[in-house]
Amino acid sequence: MVRYVRIKDQQGSDSWGRLEGQFVQFLDRAPWEDKVLETNRTPLRTAEFRAPVQPSKIIALAVNYEGATGRHAEDDEPVVFLKPPSAVIGPNEDIRCPFAGVRVWGESELAVVVGERLTRATNQAARRAIFGYTLANDVTAENVLDRDHHLARSKAIDTFCPIGPWVDTAFVPSDQKLQGWHNETLLRESALDRRVMKEVAMLVWISSWMTLEPGDVVLTGAPTRVRDRMYLGEADEFSCCIEGLGTLKNTFRWV
Repeated sequence: MVRYVRIKDQQGSDSWGRLEGQFVQFLDRAPWEDKVLETNRTPLRTAEFRAPVQPSKIIALAVNYEGATGRHAEDDEPVVFLKPPSAVIGPNEDIRCPFAGVRVWGESELAVVVGERLTRATNQAARRAIFGYTLANDVTAENVLDRDHHLARSKAIDTFCPIGPWVDTAFVPSDQKLQGWHNETLLRESALDRRVMKEVAMLVWISSWMTLEPGDVVLTGAPTRVRDRMYLGEADEFSCCIEGLGTLKNTFRWV
């Protein structure tokens, strides 16, 4: 297991690192770059985790699980949309919504971190370009003013894409359980192998019309709900959990 993080260093800057037992080994640059150098290290117990990636863009898939709302038997590809880099926050940071009274919810997802530039990738190139996996929350606001048909304000609000707590380069998606929790209530649950489009096919497809850069993140879709939707209120917590990968937890605030 190799897990990479970004944490605040002693000078208050965000720095790359690699988990090594009870320590974080600092790195001088993103771990997927060339000639990465190790610097000093710090105890894990004092580490303040940040989002483990700084993507140029986040490509998000929807309706990508068997039984997902809105999915039809004849569908041959998922829905896709973008989230901006400004939406990214790390574990334990606050999700903040500026639209008072709009209904907001969380969606737990497996995220793929790209480690190489991809354009019109082959299966082999796409597989090689997967640097690792992390957890993400595709926070969503209800269609603002009932006219946001391209999802920009629903999906792209600042802080609406928590990612973390680390990138795991040894994780292999199979039948691990993926869950989404609203406080103590289980809202979403499925197994990763119930995704309709898996990561290699996903990267081949996306890169056929959009260039992916190192550090970019692809959200692979939310699992189906196991109960009626619940909406986030002040100080509510939403947690994304994947067996063998970890837990990502954030608190919701109105601003």
